[in-house]
Amino acid sequence: MRALILSLGCVLALSAQESPLPKPTAHHLAMKEQAGTWIAVAKMYMDPSKPPVVSKGTETNTLVSGGLWLKSEMRAEMMGQAFEGHGLFGYDTHQNAHVGSWVDNGGTWMAVSKGTCTKDCREMTLYFEGYDEAGKPLTFKEVHTQPDHDHRFASMFVKGKDGAFVKLMEMEYTRAK
Repeated sequence: MRALILSLGCVLALSAQESPLPKPTAHHLAMKEQAGTWIAVAKMYMDPSKPPVVSKGTETNTLVSGGLWLKSEMRAEMMGQAFEGHGLFGYDTHQNAHVGSWVDNGGTWMAVSKGTCTKDCREMTLYFEGYDEAGKPLTFKEVHTQPDHDHRFASMFVKGKDGAFVKLMEMEYTRAK
């Protein structure tokens, strides 16, 4: 294993000599605003006839790989249970799209998202395929906004049988001081 890692390091070093490492684009630079520690309040809409279930947690976002990716770590208590989630997000210049992955202890599948941004990447819409509790495939949509340096909002929707998206969750983030 050690020899494999050393060999890979040599290959990467030689490749770097032949072509320069990519420079962050404006899309990558916009992720700096999301870096840091955030207090998160989630409202989950489990039953339309009842008030949302409210949960609180902490999200820590770190720029990695020369600022090309944002690593996200979420810890919360949801419905009386410990929740842990991990994500990696960035901008893929080959696809001209924002991309990401997310895993958490709420399921055994990985969400792989793709989408676009507007307003200097202060508004982003991502889509991904996932599953319900019974294993049935579903399409999800996330809408993220960041009106200022210290506040972010996210909403998650699921596509219904009629093709319309129904809100599942809202999250409000406040930068920890």
